[in-house]
Amino acid sequence: MTGDLPAPPSEAGAQYELFAELMMTERDAMLTAYANSLQGLSSPIVASNWAREQAMRDAAEIIADVAATVRGKETRQENQGTFLDLLIGGPQAGSWLSPTDLLRAGSAFCEVTVRSLSRYVRTDPDLLPCFVAAVLALHESIGRRIREAAHAYAGLVLERVDQAQIEERRRIARDLHDQLGESMSVALRQFELYELADEPGTAAGGESVREAITETMRRLRLVTSDLRQDAVRSLENALVLYLDSVSSEADVRLRVSGSENWVPPAAIGEAFLIIREAIRNALTHGHPQTLLIDITLAPHELHAWVEDDGCGFSIGAASAGIGISSMRERATLLGGRLIMTSTPGQGTQLELLVPLPGARDA
Repeated sequence: MTGDLPAPPSEAGAQYELFAELMMTERDAMLTAYANSLQGLSSPIVASNWAREQAMRDAAEIIADVAATVRGKETRQENQGTFLDLLIGGPQAGSWLSPTDLLRAGSAFCEVTVRSLSRYVRTDPDLLPCFVAAVLALHESIGRRIREAAHAYAGLVLERVDQAQIEERRRIARDLHDQLGESMSVALRQFELYELADEPGTAAGGESVREAITETMRRLRLVTSDLRQDAVRSLENALVLYLDSVSSEADVRLRVSGSENWVPPAAIGEAFLIIREAIRNALTHGHPQTLLIDITLAPHELHAWVEDDGCGFSIGAASAGIGISSMRERATLLGGRLIMTSTPGQGTQLELLVPLPGARDA
């Protein structure tokens, strides 16, 4: 691949070939100057033998690629992502560089290379077109590697943050189960023994307390179950699994269109929780005959629609409920909107609109 640079004219081919040869002859000197420049900048790269060797390999590959481009030949693509190793530390645990460190190193290498090649132009001005071609190829080669490495690095960081969140949620679930679940179980057993005492007038009160504790334990199990779940990777798969886990006589229909690759992982997880809550409310409280779930994914927007033909309810009376408030808060955190309409006896409709990164490009 030669980038956007045209192939050297045939009449000037000898000059381009000569300039490429001069570059390869000067390679070791440029690498030495690059290492000295990193040392002068106190770059973290020089603090690790592995990182320094990797940086020199990357620099040597870039010089070879630039020389090939000057000759009008295709450059190798299999090593374009090697800058990523410097960002994540390769086999060196805990030796990550920051993207800023990588940018400074790339800038230092570019400066060293341009300064070295400019000497040939001062000696032979006819080589100026070759020099310009080399500088453009150098800029493209370094920039492409940094862009690809930074993009991959961002993905790795998000993955690690996501994993850290999962571990924290599991810890909270364990704490809730160990510290609250056991205590409520003991309390429930105590009330059952209290009821067995069969004292006059205590049975009704004991039963109401027992029901309250049982409901609290049920809610606790739901919370800990949600916390223990892994991050949602696929919105459609997660909804299918959830629908398979619930028992309902309603005719439930799910349709998902578009690519989930357009949706950031965090948005997929939050959208799943909102839609799942809407489904749970519809099946638990609406008692519908039909439940329709339609999700459209586009580069600029996630649009979800949940509609049932159940008993409906008064929006004003239910809008302060924990479930609806939670859905609205999640939608707001995503920068989106939650629109809910319902009329007693005429079902409920919920619409979720979430802007996606592609909206900025559009």
